[in-house]
Amino acid sequence: MGKEEKRQRVYEAALQLFSRYGFKKTTVEDIADALGMTKGNLYLYARNKQDLYESAVAWALRSWQQRSRAAADEEESCAAKIYAYFFTGYQYLELDPVLRNLIINDQSLFPLTESGDRFYEINRESRLILQKYLVEGIKNQEFRPFEVEGVAELLYSFYVMLVIKRYLVPGEVPSQQSLDTAFDLILNGLHA
Repeated sequence: MGKEEKRQRVYEAALQLFSRYGFKKTTVEDIADALGMTKGNLYLYARNKQDLYESAVAWALRSWQQRSRAAADEEESCAAKIYAYFFTGYQYLELDPVLRNLIINDQSLFPLTESGDRFYEINRESRLILQKYLVEGIKNQEFRPFEVEGVAELLYSFYVMLVIKRYLVPGEVPSQQSLDTAFDLILNGLHA
C-alpha cells in the first residue's frame, strides 16, 4: 500500500471516529487502535489531534468538491454545469453520512466570514470553479456579461445556504421543486 493510500485510510478512520464521537471525545489512541497502528505511527500523518482533524476534514471537503466538479464537467452547457455542481454537491451529503455528521456537529465548517474559515482555500477553489463556468458561459454567449467574481460569490453563498438549511437547521427540507425554482430564478431572473 502506497503512502497516499495509507494517508487516505488514516483520514477515513479519523473521520469515522470524529463523526461518531465528536472531536472532544475522540482520542488519537482511538484512531490508532481503529487502524491497528501505534500512536507514534499515527503521528507520521499529523502533528496532533487538531492537525489530524483539520487534515481529514480538508480531505473530505476536497472529495466532495471533486465529485461535484466531475459531475459538472460532464455537462455541455454552462448553466447545466452550474446546476450539476450545485445539486451533486447538495445531494453528496445524503450519500456520505460521515461528512454529514461532521458538518452537523461542527457548524464552524461553514463560517459566515472568511476570517473564521479554516478551509478558506478549499472554499475559494469552489468559487473559482463557479467563476470558470460563468466566464465560459459569457464567452459562449450563453450568459450576458456581468461581474463574474461577485456573481460567483453570490452563487456560492446560495449553495452554502442550501446546505445549511438542509443539514443544520431543523425543520422542513427544501423540495426538489423549490430548489429547481430557485435555480431557475438565478439563471433567468424575474423578467418575463
